[in-house]
Amino acid sequence: MSCDLIPLIGNTSGDWLCVRVDEDSKAREVVQWYHGGGDWIPWGRDIAQAIVFDGLIKRISADSRRHAIPAVVPRSSGRAECDDELLNWAFSHMSDGLAESLNTACDSEQVASCLLNAQVSEVAIHCELILKALCHADVESLQLAIGLDAESLGRNQLTEWAFDISRIPEKHRQQIASGNHRMELVEQDWKSASSHAKAVTMLAPKLAWGWEILGYCEERSGQTDLAIEAYSRAARCSVFTDQSVRLNTHWATEDASKFSIERMRQLDETTIEKSEYLLTVSKAANADRRAAVTDYWKKQAVTHLAADEVAHAYECYMAAGWDLGAGPITVYGEILERVHETATQSGQRARAELAATHRRCLSDRYGI
Repeated sequence: MSCDLIPLIGNTSGDWLCVRVDEDSKAREVVQWYHGGGDWIPWGRDIAQAIVFDGLIKRISADSRRHAIPAVVPRSSGRAECDDELLNWAFSHMSDGLAESLNTACDSEQVASCLLNAQVSEVAIHCELILKALCHADVESLQLAIGLDAESLGRNQLTEWAFDISRIPEKHRQQIASGNHRMELVEQDWKSASSHAKAVTMLAPKLAWGWEILGYCEERSGQTDLAIEAYSRAARCSVFTDQSVRLNTHWATEDASKFSIERMRQLDETTIEKSEYLLTVSKAANADRRAAVTDYWKKQAVTHLAADEVAHAYECYMAAGWDLGAGPITVYGEILERVHETATQSGQRARAELAATHRRCLSDRYGI
């Protein structure tokens, strides 16, 4: 877990709603953190928004398929929303009339629209709407429909086709449409996905998935320069912000760990060659990549410290631990100490104390 997070509400399975602390020592947002990989996604500006989203997620995604185990299983009390005391508490912290508007909403689109208009859990809702626009096929269904050939194709290829059905060759389209387990390939709404992704890049520019979906939409439209620009922004975001399993972008991460870098490689290799960071991520062998990236960021931190740029050094040490992740776990002892030191020196008191707390937990639990 990133050391600027405070876990608040868990689901007893290891997943948490966490508060993120900013450079001004204030609670900036509430994020959903998933223990099965460390991915996180904002669920709102405060805990009330996160609870409202949690309580309504089934209504928002009612007519879309969900292709990954949710990071937090949506709450269900078996009672109507109006009888949910926790949800009622959260609504009491929302704008007047929101609960009533949601009660009269007839479908998932209206529910999402009500929350977006009230600026509640915007990023999480845009993610759900992208999923609804794009995820009309899933790997398991494609595998069944294609039949015996699916084994030779491999899961990565099937995931690529589930991500963008226009990439499916005509031969396999015929298999999908006519086999014993035939299925209909429903057209994906890339225009809608682009609109929602663009909104996310403005609301939360440090999330990789917004830039990656926007970049791919530009790529599909033949706007190569705009695609590379978006991918370049995505590449600088933590891999823990890419939502790659839910959005089916993990088919292009094996050789570079990041969908954005692999797509840049396909579009214009020179973009990667001009950047020491991109070269570090893309050239290191898979087994050595995390260590190489951690070393890159630690060296950058030292450079910033030499220039008396302590706040930048703090960001570099955070990236050392949570860009691709560091390993083995013993490495995090030093990283957390450097994060604590640079946060203290740059006057980020809450982040410094939080890093020290994470460091103590690491010591108490693992003896590191």
